[in-house]
This record gives sequence, structure tokens and C-alpha cells, in this order.
Amino acid sequence: MDNLDKASVRSEVSRLKADFEKLCDEGKSIGESQAIITSLFMVVELILVIFLERTTKKDATNSSKPSSQTEKDASIGFTNFWKASDT
Repeated sequence: MDNLDKASVRSEVSRLKADFEKLCDEGKSIGESQAIITSLFMVVELILVIFLERTTKKDATNSSKPSSQTEKDASIGFTNFWKASDT
């Protein structure tokens, strides 16, 4: 799990989501399942945003600190996540 290709993970999640949306359009899924699976896809996308895109740049002020003790990186957040998931 150390060498994870971010692009392939994202493309696989996108493919699965598209397949599910196709099933929904064809009427092969009931409303309760659609709500649950759509929510699960949202959680998976949120996890991808948190773990695959978040980085903390090292510089002279934080190079000796473990990454858990550095200031949070604001380059990616919920605003970008919600914009990305609306498309």
C-alpha cells in the first residue's frame, strides 16, 4: 500500500460511480440503495481528498518536526472537495 497510484485510484472510483449512475438511470436500483451508495461514494471521495492530495511542505521552520506536528496545509479542503464532487 506504500506505492499507490493516485490517478488509477481516482479513475477506478470514477468508473464505479459512473457504473452505479448508469444502473440508477436504468431503474435497476431502489431509492434506499441509491441514497446509501451515493453517500458511500461521497465518503470515499472525501477520504481520497484527505489522504491522496494533502501534503505539507517541509522548510527550515518545520524540517525537524514530524508531519503530525506541522501546521495544516490549506491548499486542499472541503471547498475544493465540494466543487469537485458537484461535477
